[in-house]
Amino acid sequence: MTLDDELFRAATAAFAEPFDGVIRIETEGRAPIWVDGRPAPPRIVASAPADLPPDGLGLCVWFAARDTVLRILEEERFLASSFVSGRLNLAGDMSVMARLRLGAPHG
Repeated sequence: MTLDDELFRAATAAFAEPFDGVIRIETEGRAPIWVDGRPAPPRIVASAPADLPPDGLGLCVWFAARDTVLRILEEERFLASSFVSGRLNLAGDMSVMARLRLGAPHG
């Protein structure tokens, strides 16, 4: 699987603030993108952080079509509607989503 450079760039712009967790973004046919939201600013990487807890605490996984993920990363308000409509499936620690703020820093 190959890394999607466009999604990688969009994730780098969207995840500007730490959120005390890790998100793995899964799109069909592409390598996952990992967002480590524990440091400031969050790190966008191509592999799982080495210090990820083995019990999965603090890890949320997104499953969606590439276009859906790209739109979520570009339009903060699209996140909730994608989840409610079933275009975005989530697994893992949902408390990560409660702390998440996409977009430019909210100083």
